[in-house]
Amino acid sequence: MVKLSKGDGTMALLSTGFIKNLQASGERTSSTLAVKITNRDSVSTMIRVNGFYLTSTETKTEYVLDVLTLPPGGEVTNNYYAEFDAFQFQFLCNSEEVGISIWGKSPAGNLTEVYQVHLEQLFPMEVKEHIYVPNSNSNKVSIIDGGTNTLQGDVAVGLGPFGIGVNPLTNRIYVANFWSNNVSVIDGESQTVITKVAVNSNPLGVGVNPVTNRIYVTNRGSNNVSVIDGLANVVIDNIMVGASPEGITVNPTTNRIYVTNLGNKVSVINGNTNTVIATVEVGG
Repeated sequence: MVKLSKGDGTMALLSTGFIKNLQASGERTSSTLAVKITNRDSVSTMIRVNGFYLTSTETKTEYVLDVLTLPPGGEVTNNYYAEFDAFQFQFLCNSEEVGISIWGKSPAGNLTEVYQVHLEQLFPMEVKEHIYVPNSNSNKVSIIDGGTNTLQGDVAVGLGPFGIGVNPLTNRIYVANFWSNNVSVIDGESQTVITKVAVNSNPLGVGVNPVTNRIYVTNRGSNNVSVIDGLANVVIDNIMVGASPEGITVNPTTNRIYVTNLGNKVSVINGNTNTVIATVEVGG
């Protein structure tokens, strides 16, 4: 059991690290994993669970992606497949207090191993300080090394790149290309475009929720917001908002998205239902 305490109001990202699941006999210790998560906070919390199987400490493939919402005092236990030689689990939490316990089970359901997440076992997540700058005239994104304040290089994207958003958990960068009507997805590790996602007319702003791995793109020419699934890189919804939407920001704690529209109005979107729940008039 580990208590996650953010303290500074930021999201906490924890990792079990590299867990070997192969005995000397060649048999695997656990065939399934039970992950118990308890919300000890007085408010609801969202937890993102990522599971990976590993072929080495350098190579891992995601096979679990769950986004859970727990009420105050809520508790859930989920079982996950674990027939791998090694695995790793990560937890992203936006609550002050969450308890996490992990244990392995045999095919018969018997307890085989307890994998408690201890603070001293947490592996620090590597965070590379990069700044991404869209250049609308040259149709490129410049990458600046924040540690040395030097230009690392440029990545060619679509026509008229404007808005940009980053998911620090997946190390993906999303660029809205105004004239191409699409979004370029850049892999932050290789610094290359891995795909382009078609959206509606004249995309401008980009907002990212790292908890749900959803990307929100304002389409100025079609008066809506495209919702992209960051895992599949496909548009899963288009939400009508106000006229000529431009700016956008996301609150991952409440899963609310805020969109500025022409006419001094802000649309408030519920990220759980992909619907506009309020329109707020602001100053001119």
